[in-house]
Amino acid sequence: MNTPPNKIRTLTAFIGLSILVHLLVLFSLGRFGNYSFAAPVNPLQAVMVDLMKPSADASPVTNSDDHEYDHTDKVTKAEKVDDGNNAPLQREEISTPPPVMVKSQVEAEPVKPAVIEKEKAVVFTPSSEPTKDSPPTPSQQAALATVITPPIRTAGEFLTTKSEKLSYLVSLLGIPVGSAELEAKNENEEVRITLRVKSNAALASIYPVNDFFETRHIAGNFVITKISKQEGDSRSDIGFTLFLRDKRVFWFDRIRNRYSNEKIPNSEVLDALSGFFSLRNKALQIGQTETLHIYDGDNYAPLPIEIVRREMIRLPNLRKIDTLVIRPVKKNNGNSKNTSNLLIWLTNDENKVPVKVETSLPVGRVTAELISAESEP
Repeated sequence: MNTPPNKIRTLTAFIGLSILVHLLVLFSLGRFGNYSFAAPVNPLQAVMVDLMKPSADASPVTNSDDHEYDHTDKVTKAEKVDDGNNAPLQREEISTPPPVMVKSQVEAEPVKPAVIEKEKAVVFTPSSEPTKDSPPTPSQQAALATVITPPIRTAGEFLTTKSEKLSYLVSLLGIPVGSAELEAKNENEEVRITLRVKSNAALASIYPVNDFFETRHIAGNFVITKISKQEGDSRSDIGFTLFLRDKRVFWFDRIRNRYSNEKIPNSEVLDALSGFFSLRNKALQIGQTETLHIYDGDNYAPLPIEIVRREMIRLPNLRKIDTLVIRPVKKNNGNSKNTSNLLIWLTNDENKVPVKVETSLPVGRVTAELISAESEP
C-alpha cells in the first residue's frame, strides 16, 4: 500500500517542527541556566557600587590584609524560607552590609610611609606618629629599628691596601719544582685571602701537588675557610666557619662526610692565613714573641711567633733588601718549646711583605722566593 505524497510531506514537516521546538527549549535552558521547581530560596540581593565616586559618608574598613573597603547605604536582605513550611519571605533592614572593595579609593589614598627618627632609632606608624611637643611613648621606644652589631674584626687589621698579589718560585734543593701565588683583596670591607701551590710539569708526573687555601671575612663577625689538598696520592677537602661573636667553630670534612660543632676560647681565633696577615700589621721587634690564636682545621692552639733577627738578603732579581726573620714556635705538652723548621723573611718596612720562605722536608729543604708583587693602594 503506497502512502500518498501529501501525507509524507505533512509527517516530515511535523517531525522537523518538533525537532526545532526541542532545540529551542534546550538552547533556552543552556542560556538561562538550570531551573529547580522545588521550594523557593532567597536569592542574593544585588548591591550597586559607584567605583568612580565613593560615598562621602562611607566609612572605610581595614581587614587583616591592609585593604580598604567601602560601605554602601542601608540595603535590605531577604531571609531564607523556613524549611518545609513555604512561608512567605521575611525581610529585615541591615545597617552593615558586607564590605565591598573599592580599588580606586585604595589607589587615590596611598598609605603614608613610616616615619623614622634617626636620632632615637624609633619606627612610628602613621597612627602612632608623635607630635613635636610630645616625646615617644614607651611602646614606641620598644619599636626600635634593627640594629646591626658592630664587627669584631675589621678589614684594616689584615690589609692596608685594596688588593695584593704575590707570586713565588718554589725550589727543592735549588731545583725549581713548582709555584705559589698569594692573593688578598678588600672587597667592600670584606677580606678574601687565597693561596695556591702547584707543582710544575716535571714534578707533577712523579709527585703532583695542588693545594688551595681560601678564607673570607664576612661582616667582621664570621670567618669562612676552605682547605683543599692534593699531595701525591693523599687528598683532603675540609672547611670550617668561625663564629667570632658566638665563640664557636663549625668544621666539616667533605670527603669523609664528617662534621663537628666546637667551642673556641675567645674571639681572637683566626685561620692560619688570616693570622699571618694580622701579624704583618703589627709592630714587630727583634727578640719579642707575638702570639696568634690559630684554628688550623683540626684543632685550636695558641701559636707563638718569634722575631729572630734582622737580615739583608738578595732577591732573585739581584736586589738586596732589609728583612726581619720570624719563626713559629711549637709547644709540646703545653710547656716545653720545640723550634719550628719554618722560617719567613718579611721586608723591614710598614708593608712587611713575605719575600722568602724556607722549610725542611724529608726529601730536602724547600724554598719559596718572591718573583713578582702587585698591589693596589
